Amino acid sequence: MKVAIPSSSNQEDSIMYERFGRCNYFCIYDSEYDTLDFITNPAVNARGGAGFQAVEFLLNNDIGAVIVPRLGPNAEGVLKRGKVDIFQGENIPVKDLIEKWKTNSLTKI
Repeated sequence: MKVAIPSSSNQEDSIMYERFGRCNYFCIYDSEYDTLDFITNPAVNARGGAGFQAVEFLLNNDIGAVIVPRLGPNAEGVLKRGKVDIFQGENIPVKDLIEKWKTNSLTKI
């Protein structure tokens, strides 16, 4: 499964970004291969609907779960309709959030 986390930089020690649709990067953890990658968020400079555009981008990249600080109702609805698991993140490095996800220590929204 691929897990996405909004991130302000492309480093595993970066803190989860507070605005899901406006993050610079998404940290993508692939549990099948135990790999970590960072992809640029194409919606970062969107004039409107950044959250929705970010969700569409993630769905097109086969994301199965997201770890987020919070989501708007539109983005949350699209993720849930796409059967993407949503977990409540914390203001800690993305690498630590991934470890918490691996050990089922995050709250599912």
